[in-house]
Amino acid sequence: MEKVYVIGHKNPDTDAICSAIAYANLKSKLDRNRTYIAARCGSLNRQTEFVLKKAGIEPPALLNDIYPKVVNIMTRPPIALNENAPVFEVMHTIKEKGIRLVPIVDEENNLEGIVSVFELTDFFISDRIDKKPVYLFDLENFKKVLSGYFIKKSEERFFKGEILIGAMPFDRFKDYAGKMNPEEIVLIVGKRTKILNYAIERNFRCIVLTGISSEDELKELNFENYRGTVFVSPFDTAQTARRLSLSSPASYILNRDVKTVKESDYLSEARELLSKTPYRALPVVDDSEKLVGIITRSDIIKKFANKVILVDHNEMSQAVLGIETAEILEIIDHHRLGTIKTTYPIFFYAKPIGSSCSLVYQLYKHNNIEPDRTTALLLLSGLLSDTVVLKSPTTTEEDITIAKELSELAGVNIEEYGKEMFETAGTINSRSAHEIVNSDFKVYEEFKVKFGIGQAETVSLNILDDKKKEIFAELEKTRKEKGLDWAMLLISDIISSNSILLTSRHPCESLLPFEKIGVNEYYLPGVLSRKKQLLPTILSVLEEFAKERKI
Repeated sequence: MEKVYVIGHKNPDTDAICSAIAYANLKSKLDRNRTYIAARCGSLNRQTEFVLKKAGIEPPALLNDIYPKVVNIMTRPPIALNENAPVFEVMHTIKEKGIRLVPIVDEENNLEGIVSVFELTDFFISDRIDKKPVYLFDLENFKKVLSGYFIKKSEERFFKGEILIGAMPFDRFKDYAGKMNPEEIVLIVGKRTKILNYAIERNFRCIVLTGISSEDELKELNFENYRGTVFVSPFDTAQTARRLSLSSPASYILNRDVKTVKESDYLSEARELLSKTPYRALPVVDDSEKLVGIITRSDIIKKFANKVILVDHNEMSQAVLGIETAEILEIIDHHRLGTIKTTYPIFFYAKPIGSSCSLVYQLYKHNNIEPDRTTALLLLSGLLSDTVVLKSPTTTEEDITIAKELSELAGVNIEEYGKEMFETAGTINSRSAHEIVNSDFKVYEEFKVKFGIGQAETVSLNILDDKKKEIFAELEKTRKEKGLDWAMLLISDIISSNSILLTSRHPCESLLPFEKIGVNEYYLPGVLSRKKQLLPTILSVLEEFAKERKI
């Protein structure tokens, strides 16, 4: 079935993860024709890890990007043949299936190479025009291409040899065959006693009999001391010779120097590689070089886009990499409207409410579906996380009502569970600078300034000097890595409902209307919300800065 990824923003917080899981569950109940997969495009923070463990839920699938990949369009399973399959079968497969090449694998499905019309052409033409061709014969293929049966079979399965047809007078045949190596002769002959006795006497490698209606016709021949193989073909001499030449195993003519792609390769890379090869298809292998599929030029020209539902964001800068190549089906969000554009009308559910989990719960109720206990716990967790246990100024009356209903369904106490959730993150001093800055970092671009704001919750704003130095260094590192003009970190005390703001250097910093308590450090009393309290202020500062610079 068609896959749809339900995914939150980069550096996902608890609300993004929980709303993605819960909404994927809801969509799976409402739409049985698609597979809805909860996904994430970043690492989990400590709080989210705690919540998922508490709920007994595995983390959503990690998607580093949503660009189309080979796995999205390849043919699976591919048409493939074993390395010992006769050339006859390869030709039949290419003709019957209407394909240009056949991947060749060993017994364990490891790709050995390919056989295409190019290799077949080379097999029939090449240098065989001017000299007698030598074939690699596989006794196991005789029945496959000729039907028939063995009268005697040597132990050596594979051997190289030339086809010799016993259709000339005996003296001329004897003179002709006498110049050949008997170990390399595959004789095709009817019931011609003199020729057969001569072949037995010289121990030709193989004798293929034609025109034999029963073994009684061979009573006058003695194969007792003959060391080779005797096979009876039901076809006439000409057809037997033609088919026997096609009994060579595919391994004899395959191209081993073949380009391959992997399931995880980007479609753009496969397209470029395919354009540089004379073949019209490429085998797809896994990390162990086992064949898993095939991708053709016809596949490449088909339009494909991963289908996604975005939760807890609606801005390109916040979305998973490659979102511009995806087909967005829905957006569920409680933030300001961003810059994402869609080709077709979509379902967009947005409200100024405390969390995306609140919106998802409302959609459960709208569809008359009651979330189970686990889903209720996830939705409550995302709600309490984003509203700081209903203390954030973003909290609405709807959130409070929803939290009460979800707590009853989940069987937990709001205050006790909320406190337990936030305590799992520990104090600022107990976490790494990278985790503090990047676990919930969002990027914006307004008034020609690209900036980012991270947020970290704690139970105390007492930060050690050494830890503060580490945080500033990490903030500057993040600014450079993300190509930002300005980077900030809001550290919020959920107990006192106060915050401090740490920033990198930027001309706009002088316009901030907050109490400066240190170098690039500001005190924000009563501020808990990045979205509702800090971001509007930053946007006002940027607008004032733009006016001053006449941008």
